[in-house]
Amino acid sequence: MTSLLVERARRIASTALWQAVADSPTTKNYTNWRLFEEALNLSGPVSFSQPKGSWDMVLGPCGASYNYDIDESVLDLSASKLYAEHVARLAGAHKLEPTSGTYRIALCRPEGDGWYSYHLLINVNEGVSANILVYAPRASPGTTGIEVRAKRNSNLNLVIVAEPQAEKPMAFILRRALGVGAKVRSTVVSGGSVMTRVDEQSLLSSGSQLVHRSFVASSEGQTVDDVIDTVQTGHDSTADVTGFGFSSGRSLVSVRGTVIMNPQSYGSSSSFVVEALLLSEESRAYTMPMMRIDTGDIRAASHRAAQYRVPLDQLFYLESRGLNGQEAFELLLRGKLQSTLDGLPAELTFQAEDLGLRLIKKAVEAIAAKVTPQQEARAPS
Repeated sequence: MTSLLVERARRIASTALWQAVADSPTTKNYTNWRLFEEALNLSGPVSFSQPKGSWDMVLGPCGASYNYDIDESVLDLSASKLYAEHVARLAGAHKLEPTSGTYRIALCRPEGDGWYSYHLLINVNEGVSANILVYAPRASPGTTGIEVRAKRNSNLNLVIVAEPQAEKPMAFILRRALGVGAKVRSTVVSGGSVMTRVDEQSLLSSGSQLVHRSFVASSEGQTVDDVIDTVQTGHDSTADVTGFGFSSGRSLVSVRGTVIMNPQSYGSSSSFVVEALLLSEESRAYTMPMMRIDTGDIRAASHRAAQYRVPLDQLFYLESRGLNGQEAFELLLRGKLQSTLDGLPAELTFQAEDLGLRLIKKAVEAIAAKVTPQQEARAPS
């Protein structure tokens, strides 16, 4: 790692705030930053296990050596204590420059009480078309940073499977930068832990096209905060972003973010939809899509939010076809998962579908005894 950047990150981390402004007047923050602050002071060994499955490459202390010195071109250290701590605690980073083809990449799974930071840069060069799957499991506090730079006229299909585990806070910092004319179709599938933050941002240049889908799940006792930000800095860019989350038991899922269309984004269009499904009476969810449009010369801009329970008519229809309540819930969630993965190459979706189905089964089994046809439906808001 570049010592000057690490030292700068440490200086910023010593004074920076986790978050400068509260998310709402009624809830201080949707991310419980106190847990992250406490995790910084935890000590103890961190071990690394090989991820299960067959991979084209495994990155981290149990796999390939570090080969990249991180820079600050995408991640603004001064924006958050989380970002500064991420860089300050990096032992190294990885860089991947794919040629055309499919890449299945796994990160070593950190386990333990100590904080551990990962960072992976995926640099897709001009004119390259690639399919990439990144599997990022965690069982220790800390951060996993995955940065994508899709250069001019490149074409990328990207799936990130983030699998947090254990009673520890962890964050996945995901950055996507699209060059002029680049096309990116991306999907994120993530479970939860006692506190999981999925921190996403996409930066679009002129003529670039982004289609992004997120699928996050929070079960008994977990909290997941998925923040999906999109910044359109060039003209004639297109962003189509959808985030979906569900919670069961005493859990919280938040799906939110901001679209910014700056004065140079004339002729552009943006769509931002966030939804949350509550499976239990005690579950909580927040959906907050926001837009800041700094030019009147755009093609279109729209946003929509919904929080709901499974409507009674859908439950009745499925049960009339012989499914019990648990099977009906599982079928409906499978449909949401499939729509999240729709349009991606089949060779990328297996791992994401496997995790998504495990999250669905875990959530539905936890509430099986409480699922009844008479469960009250709430209209989307």
